[in-house]
Amino acid sequence: MILVDETRRHRSGWWCHMVSDRSVEELHAFASEIGLRRRWFQDGPRPHYDLRPSKRRLAVAKGAKEVNVRVLVRRMARS
Repeated sequence: MILVDETRRHRSGWWCHMVSDRSVEELHAFASEIGLRRRWFQDGPRPHYDLRPSKRRLAVAKGAKEVNVRVLVRRMARS
């Protein structure tokens, strides 16, 4: 499942995180579907994409589940 957390203010603007609790492949496929570039992917122990508010709204409209950051991190740990 694709998950997005709350939008928060950062020095560079408003952002949230988008992750998959199933696989990185699912995350990349969904990201492509909403118009994200693969080079924007943030790899590492918690693979994710950062989303601006407009892309977050699109992700939710296409089926991403809205969760708080604690749930997001907990679900990522299971993947």
